[in-house]
Amino acid sequence: MMVDIIRYEGFIMLKSKNPKWPASSNTYILLSDGEALIIDPGCGFDERAKLIENVLKKEKVKRSTVVLTHAHPDHMGAARFLRTNVLIHEIEVKYAKNPRLLSEPFNVDHVRKILNIDFDLIEYFMGLCPIHPVDASPLPEKIDFGDYEIKPILTPGHSPGHVALYLKREKVLFSGDLLGEIMAWYSPGGGGVEGYLESLAKLERLKIERVFPSHGDVTSIERVEKERRVLEERERRILKAIERGVKSREELGKALFGEKWSFFTNVLILESHLVKLRREGIYLFNEAWGEFPKTF
Repeated sequence: MMVDIIRYEGFIMLKSKNPKWPASSNTYILLSDGEALIIDPGCGFDERAKLIENVLKKEKVKRSTVVLTHAHPDHMGAARFLRTNVLIHEIEVKYAKNPRLLSEPFNVDHVRKILNIDFDLIEYFMGLCPIHPVDASPLPEKIDFGDYEIKPILTPGHSPGHVALYLKREKVLFSGDLLGEIMAWYSPGGGGVEGYLESLAKLERLKIERVFPSHGDVTSIERVEKERRVLEERERRILKAIERGVKSREELGKALFGEKWSFFTNVLILESHLVKLRREGIYLFNEAWGEFPKTF
């Protein structure tokens, strides 16, 4: 089995043994009086849904609700098979209902232009970690579940409607793709580096003792500073490359990622920094890529 089942007080963690894409996200199942709140059921494989259903059966769950931190395949794919209500931030509802619209926050048109390729995002997903449409509804401002009071916190950067789920009394954060063992990529359409930095600052202000991420082991809020340093270091490397006379996206991408610069998420990371620099008055290219609106 590619999943470890770990029990904590009040909830169960289905921890994927591999934190890297295309493995499923971790799934968290909160339990209370015959009800379950399922956070991010994972990739759209029937086997993943059956694992969750087996846990629910063992725990004698009569009713369940799925909460998605965002509408990416490794988080929402299996929701289709669970036949229950699905909640997601209102920004992400349209992506959950029609995953082909994810080409917008993934900036697929820009990837095609920059790399001069024909790229089908959904086709790419389906071969690795399937995604399926679900009839999702907007998350409320607060979720009351048993003894838990859960506050969804909008944390864009990786995805425009990405949320972290905060349990204030327990000082626990289900962080989604922020603060995990594998740092999340980010795109201009998802909020970019600016949104990511603001999201980190927002989480840093909370009183948190334990962070349960979507990928990797349980961690702490100190992870915020590690991720902030990565973002700042990437910008420094871009600026140093510019000082050396680098003038192409390929050369800038290689300064950050080496020969893997052309993988589409790396292209989007670079473009996020270029958008930020353009907003600060540093223009590197003549191409009119258009402005990406802030989502935070």
